[in-house]
Amino acid sequence: MIEQGLIQKHFLGRDGFIWWIGQIVDQTQWGGNFPEHPTSTTEVQKGFGFRYKVRIMGYHTASQADLPNEDLPWASVLLPVTAGVSGGGMSTPNLRQGDFVQGYFMDGEDAQQPVIMGVLGYNQYTDILKNPPEDVSFAPFSGFTVKDQIPQYSLPLKENQTTKAKAEEVKTKSDSNYKEVLESTIRAQTTDSGADKEQDKTESKKSSVSKDSKCEPVPIGPIQTKVKNMIADVEEIKKTATDWETMVSTKIYNMQEEIDKVTDNATRSISSDVKRITQGIQENALKKVNDALSETYNNVFPTQLMQLKEKAEAANDEVSCAFKNIMKNLTGMVGGFLKDIINKVINAAECLINNFIGSLLGKITGLIDSAVGAAMAPIKSLLSGMGSATGALDDVLGFATNALSFLSCDEDPNCSDVKDWNPTDGPKINATLDLQSIFGKAKAAADSVKDAVSGFANLGDAISGIAKGADFSDVFENSCNVGPLFCGPPTIEFLGGGGSGATGNAIISVAGTLLGVDIITPGGDYIGPPRVKFNDSCNKGRGATGKAVIEDSKVVGVIMDDTGTGYLPSPDGSQGGDGRTWADKDRTTVRRSDNTYDPPYKPGSVITVCPGDEVTYPGGNSVIITGDECQDITAPPLDDTTKGGPFPSTGAGDYPIVLELDGINVTNPGFGYDCSKDKVIMQPSHGCEFKLMCDSLGSIIRVDVVKGCIGFNEDPDIYIQSDTGYNARMMPVFKVNRVGEELQPELVSSGELIQVIDCVGKV
Repeated sequence: MIEQGLIQKHFLGRDGFIWWIGQIVDQTQWGGNFPEHPTSTTEVQKGFGFRYKVRIMGYHTASQADLPNEDLPWASVLLPVTAGVSGGGMSTPNLRQGDFVQGYFMDGEDAQQPVIMGVLGYNQYTDILKNPPEDVSFAPFSGFTVKDQIPQYSLPLKENQTTKAKAEEVKTKSDSNYKEVLESTIRAQTTDSGADKEQDKTESKKSSVSKDSKCEPVPIGPIQTKVKNMIADVEEIKKTATDWETMVSTKIYNMQEEIDKVTDNATRSISSDVKRITQGIQENALKKVNDALSETYNNVFPTQLMQLKEKAEAANDEVSCAFKNIMKNLTGMVGGFLKDIINKVINAAECLINNFIGSLLGKITGLIDSAVGAAMAPIKSLLSGMGSATGALDDVLGFATNALSFLSCDEDPNCSDVKDWNPTDGPKINATLDLQSIFGKAKAAADSVKDAVSGFANLGDAISGIAKGADFSDVFENSCNVGPLFCGPPTIEFLGGGGSGATGNAIISVAGTLLGVDIITPGGDYIGPPRVKFNDSCNKGRGATGKAVIEDSKVVGVIMDDTGTGYLPSPDGSQGGDGRTWADKDRTTVRRSDNTYDPPYKPGSVITVCPGDEVTYPGGNSVIITGDECQDITAPPLDDTTKGGPFPSTGAGDYPIVLELDGINVTNPGFGYDCSKDKVIMQPSHGCEFKLMCDSLGSIIRVDVVKGCIGFNEDPDIYIQSDTGYNARMMPVFKVNRVGEELQPELVSSGELIQVIDCVGKV
């Protein structure tokens, strides 16, 4: 070029501007540089910005045999000024395979550092190859792969020339720079951002489902949900003290102020739930008092009625006043409980909530029992002087647990079994209302309160004093595990269907997808397929969905609609519960002698521990500090050779299985397929062969397995190789063969085995 001259400056812009036109090649050559999920390192997404492989006209041959796609130089992307880059802005290129792009060479005539400036447009009449020839380039081919779901408005409109004919035409073209272009399709790439993390935290929270009191006289489910959310929120706030990223993303700068705000909100909400129960106790108590007085009226002389009426009115006023005083102090009692458990509870187990409700109701009924006793004393004294019977009044006294009898009423058969809801996780079945535990806890607490009342000058002081000093340490009794669980595979829950008893173990691939369910017990009495719920206690994995299959009123299998992602095939050493990860696998955790937990420690942190403290190191090994003095220890790094801690559900270990293809589940029939020509492709195939069945519109009716296969340990890719069809989606249906039962170990190679964690009991 004239502007370049004979002497090169070797400085961009000084030696001229060399531009080019090229085509983005098959995404298999560059898709790995765009991770589907956020990454914290540059091991996958290397280089400057977003990068693609581009075959450039006039510089690279059209024949891939002469210059393979993998040997092409990486092309960076020149983003618009609105992207911002370092100023907090963000922009993602929407380029796909097949797009024709224009750019320049950053290194001039060396032509090894291409930069994409823009994409060339096209119209809807361009003929597009759905399956381009392997060794021909610069031909219009679809930006969608055979596995993509394609919007109908993006499909080619011309019908006068088939894609197969177009392919034959392309093969005859020479290695020249012709200007055919194709559609531009959009697929935004995910990036790791604070907004993504905050959205994930928001979606992981449960939402309580309100119910009528006849369906849930004690709102165990909503209370449990609110306690879980409070604990998770407080943990997130505490991270701001040691995690700068969390502080920035949450914009929390006064930790204690924010903790108080979260606890106060939870206190008000839970107090409202408990108030409903207390009102039920009040109605029951006043009814018993008035029923006893009504019976007493019939046993006195008419001349005694006026005096008895005055005493009865005073008694009702005193009982009502006691309830008002209790209601006034209810929020303080609930708040005291919540503040006490903040550092002691990682998992808000159902037993914890049942124990709390029992202890709280016991304290309330104990105070009411004392109030009724004090109110009835003048009446008993009056009637005793008159020589009248007091048996009915004696029956009223000491009714602490009887006052809770309204809780055991039969539930309406139309009541839903759903307890709470999560936008990404779906419904959760009702928590179990353990009435026996609640009644027992309430009786013990009531007796203790009645003994304490005698130490106060009057009942009003007793209610205020006992409420302010309420002790809920007894909620941790009865082996109620509220500590962290070791994160592992999800558990399976079968909801509804009219039956019960079905259990199963999740089958997880090495890639973290949920391949299927091994049914352990089929249950019985199912009148319809129950809902299948995959519960990941640490929220490591998500997205798996499936349908239960029933035969003879029993669950015999689960057909997967989506295998999800991110599930742990076995415990990895991380800890958590209630739908979040509390401690990563490289963290050291400490439970103090008073049963409070410290926030997890990063490797290298210096920790002061004292006798009685329990330290759990990365890998799951725990030690209890002994001796007479406190000492400093350093949190060690994770030893990759150590195995994660024991699985918390049963500790029953694992067992080997082999998966056999039992069928194909067509989740989307698609359209436009020619079943006489099109072929089902499965990678890896394991030797399977299939036959397609289509309707008149070319939609897939079913896929028959002509030749079976065995030995799957990962999700196979299943798609249809077709020149005309679009959007069919299929999922494999596996038969589970336990090694040692249906199959002999010697018949199976080690590469075909999958180890399944036994969550419901040894097989």
